[in-house]
This record gives sequence, structure tokens and C-alpha cells, in this order.
Amino acid sequence: MEKKKEVRSDAFVFCHGMLGFGEDELVNKFMPYWGGFSGSLPKRLRKQGYEAVAPSFSSIGGAWDRACEVYAALTGTQVDYGIAHSKKYGHDRYGKTYEKAMLPNWGQPADDGGIQRIHLLGHSFGGATVRMLSHLMTYGSEEERAVTPADELSPLFAGGKGDWLKSVTAIAGPFEGTTVIDAIGILVPTLKVISFVGLANIMGNTPFRKIYDMQLVQWKITSDRDKRAHLSYIGHLGRVRKFWKSHDDCFWDLCLAGAKELNEFLESNPNAYQFSISTDASKKKRNGDYRMKWTAFFPFIITGNMMGKYGFDRTLGQPLTDDWKASDGCSNTKSALFPLDEEHGYYEDNKKNLKKGVWNAMPVWQGDHMDVVGLGVGAVLNPFKYRSYYKKYFNMLLSLD
Repeated sequence: MEKKKEVRSDAFVFCHGMLGFGEDELVNKFMPYWGGFSGSLPKRLRKQGYEAVAPSFSSIGGAWDRACEVYAALTGTQVDYGIAHSKKYGHDRYGKTYEKAMLPNWGQPADDGGIQRIHLLGHSFGGATVRMLSHLMTYGSEEERAVTPADELSPLFAGGKGDWLKSVTAIAGPFEGTTVIDAIGILVPTLKVISFVGLANIMGNTPFRKIYDMQLVQWKITSDRDKRAHLSYIGHLGRVRKFWKSHDDCFWDLCLAGAKELNEFLESNPNAYQFSISTDASKKKRNGDYRMKWTAFFPFIITGNMMGKYGFDRTLGQPLTDDWKASDGCSNTKSALFPLDEEHGYYEDNKKNLKKGVWNAMPVWQGDHMDVVGLGVGAVLNPFKYRSYYKKYFNMLLSLD
């Protein structure tokens, strides 16, 4: 008879960023999103006896939709985007059904005391995703409660479960938005065509979705990876256009104006410890602009150099201070420190007296946007550096009360 595994009070959930992927997508088997060339971080934690998962969810959806998808994946339910939200943006209320809970013990009694709580980590736009999930777990949604019969309301929108989270970490997550969306100018429509039309609408309705799933079933743009493909979806550019203009996608949530809207809605979770790991791969020039270090991934050298000269944000219609020019090639270093409208500080100043509900910025990681999760040259040359860093970081999280 198989020995029952111990249920530990600590579990880990890793949420990918824009255009990212989860563990159950085939692309992850060739190159783990979390750990990259240094080896899979979730796998390493599982070997130590902890439950650790990296769910799959929309690669380009907005923070709200992605948070709903992560919750459904963890609990083994159908994605419920809410009546109010789905009506506002014009997509289906329900999405993919997850037949099996990734964390069946979440919120249940643990063998080592208390209930199982999770350490929630998000990279890049995954930072906004974990903040949204933390907010909804804590406060729910008044808008959804107002229009939804009690017996139909998703537990996520009911709130009151902020204590199911032990910590929240944003890694290279632009709390205040990123200037890369506006700085690269004409490249944005090109990137949108590739992702919305090419990867989502065309490849998302072919066997390619088994390898990499953009997951936009609520918009009827992609097919469910676990069901038959809807070839008839291909070429429905009206749906793509509707999604493109909806402001219910990561491109909007990541720009400074979109991030401002998110920050006006999101609140800290007073039940969880909150951390951030900002990143920087740039150097200041004599004229005050910033340029990327030669060790950065080449595409980030291009985008980072554009960000390093960017001084006026068109989405907000206002000039920016020079400290917005430092970046990792995708996230502004300043923006990834902490949300300015929530209580915040620096880990090195507060580590002897950490408080829940306060954002603590860890020392800035010197590397580009993907380097920090092991998908860079540094992890090839010195994988031990990454293993050591995250081992210490996870041990710190495990030491929290």
C-alpha cells in the first residue's frame, strides 16, 4: 500500500509573466520557465517534500482574468471571470475547466500544524497576477457580489481567504507599469499581431496549442488544449479586434496608465508577507540616459536602450524623471521596487522586524528581465549562483510565521 504523503503547511505557486507558460505545457519540458538553465525551481522544492506548482494560464490576458485562471487551476474548478467583469469587457463568464486541483490541500489542515498556506511568486506580469489574486482572496469583489446570486458566486469573489496566503513575491514585476510598451513604439502593433493573431488565433486552434497554450477560450479566440480544436475560430478577426481594444489584456495593464488603474483597485493583503525583487541590467551614461550592459540578452539590449532614453509617457501624458530610465530591458528598476501607494520599505532595513501587509524590496538583482529566473547567459555559465540564491530565498520564506 502506498504511504500517505505528509501535508506540509507551506506550499509554493509560481506564476509566469507575459507570453510565459506553465509546467504542463510541452515547451516547459525543454526549457523550464522557472529556473531555466539552472534547473526547475518547482521540481527542486518537490524533491524536498513541498507541494510546488507552476500553473498554466493566459499568456496575454489581463491581471483579473489571469488571477481567476490561477485560482481555478489550484482548486480544480471551472474558471469564473464573474458576471460584472465578463459583461463589462464582452467575453464569456466561464472559461477552461480544470478537472484536478493542483493543490488539493490548500486551506486544509496540515500535518505540521495550522492550515496549508501558499507562497505566491510571480515573475514580470506575473507580479500583477499574484497581487490581483491576493487582493481577491482577501477582499473579494463587491461588484461581483452585487450582481451574482449567492449560490452562484465564486469563492474567489467572496473574499475572506487572505490568510490562505503566507507570502506574495513579485519578481521584476512593474508595480507602476513599464515604459517598454510605449517606448518601443511601432514594434507594439507588430508584437500584438504576432501574439494575438499568430500564436493565439492561428496556432491556438491547431495541435501547436499542446506545446504552447495562449489560453483565450473566454474570447473564443483559442481552443481548449484538453478538448478538440475549433478550426472555425481561425480568421475570426472580429473577436481578435474586440480583445485588442478591450483593455482586458496585459498590454494595457502593463503600460503606466493601465498600471495606475490597477493600483487604484488593488490593496495589500494584511495577512501575508510581501516581497519584491527588482532587476537592473543598465548603466547610466554621461548625458543622463541609460544603456544596457553587453551581457544582457540581445532583444533586451534593444528595448532597454529605448527605455533608457524615454522621458515622456504618452499613456499618462506627462514627463518622467530620469530614474525611470534604468531597467532590465523590460521592467523599469524603479517601478519593480514596490507599489508607491501601499506601505513599503526595504528588506535589509526591516528583516529583523518584518510585518505582514508591507512590501519589502529585496536587494536589486543585477541582470536582465529573464536572467532573474534562470533564462539567461548567467545561468548557463554559473547555475550554482541561481540555485544558491533561490535556496536562501525559499528558506527565508519558510522561516516566516
